[in-house]
Amino acid sequence: MKNKLTTIFKSIIATFLYLIIIELVGIWVFIPELLEIEDYNKFYFLIQGICQLIVVLIFIYFINRKKNQLIWKKISINWYLIAAILGSLMIVFQSPLNMVYNPIFGAEYFIKYDFDGLIQFKDINTLSIILFIPIAEELFFRGYIHRELQKGVKPWIAIIVATMLFALIHAPYLNLIFSQKSDDWHLVYITFFCGLISGIIYDKSKSIGPSIVFHIFWNLMVTIV
Repeated sequence: MKNKLTTIFKSIIATFLYLIIIELVGIWVFIPELLEIEDYNKFYFLIQGICQLIVVLIFIYFINRKKNQLIWKKISINWYLIAAILGSLMIVFQSPLNMVYNPIFGAEYFIKYDFDGLIQFKDINTLSIILFIPIAEELFFRGYIHRELQKGVKPWIAIIVATMLFALIHAPYLNLIFSQKSDDWHLVYITFFCGLISGIIYDKSKSIGPSIVFHIFWNLMVTIV
């Protein structure tokens, strides 16, 4: 029991540090302002996503080199197809999820499915949303947190804990810290269910690849719709 609690506690601490580091990475935005560089905001999310991915890749590299472990294993292509399909369908699953969320929290989240987001692909920052950030988050939460949890707790507990930690990093902490009115916790709610599916895919496939594909297609469809 003690070993299980220790494993979970370490995962919580690691996630907290991840959140802090990612927020610190984001302060680069003040450097161009101080240097009076114009139009830097046009590439803000692109640079932010790249920096986040680099930080996670460096972390994963040193962790895996120390423990001599692989997180990307050769598996059947069927897992990638399943992941792509489930990721694409998440935008459809969000409608019934919103139907549960809205009356409970007095919100009005609805998806029109008008695919007006295609225009966003003209913005280079979109690369971060559909590629760099999904890869970084999956590498950390499935490739590290989930994997470490599996060593000390049962598979289903590892899935739930990793999913909860993944969802909680999407909470509106800055709004809470600065006493601003937060929209709500809808993003945490949605990312919990998406993270749950990603965790199950990782657990069953035994490779990080399908989870990354799932996350990429999920963000891709959210962007398009």
